[in-house]
Amino acid sequence: MKRIACVGDSITWGFTIVNRRKYSYPALLQQRLGAEYEVRNFGYNDASARFDADTPYVKKSVYQESLAWNPDVVLLMLGSNDTKKRNWDPEIFRRDYKRIVESYLKLPSQPRVILIAPIQIFQPMHIPLLGLYTETMENGVRPAIREIAAEMGLELVDLVNLFTDSKYMMDGVHPQREGARMLEEAIYSGIDWQRKA
Repeated sequence: MKRIACVGDSITWGFTIVNRRKYSYPALLQQRLGAEYEVRNFGYNDASARFDADTPYVKKSVYQESLAWNPDVVLLMLGSNDTKKRNWDPEIFRRDYKRIVESYLKLPSQPRVILIAPIQIFQPMHIPLLGLYTETMENGVRPAIREIAAEMGLELVDLVNLFTDSKYMMDGVHPQREGARMLEEAIYSGIDWQRKA
């Protein structure tokens, strides 16, 4: 059985989704892939890639749990919470994001690490709800993740064009059930599941 770790923030965790254990993107991916795979959700609400952010992913137990599980595939989607003004620093983001990637690449399972550049952040009425900024995502986080994927020779699923407006996320950030279905479809379709690690 191939183990797939979905690493990320509240978008991975399934925040705002009623019955997230059934309808979050990792749960839907499990349903699609079937019994030959085990998909686990290692999302954590408000998590950032930056090690000294307000909620660093690496300081949460789910991070250590994801490493201890020794996955065969890691789907890494962090960066949305790094767009907060108090969290954003381009050099620190790149450094710490790469450190997270390297921590998975060093596992005994030698997992296939796939970077996922997050969905767009929408600001209804031009207000940065939850303190997340569209411009920082598009001019900072997304280009950095693209560059890291190229530098490290890793696969990239870029979700920039998945949503064109906020109709699937009431708060401009977190997809509800239909949006999560679209998210899972985009991630599934963006990966060659026959490729070896």
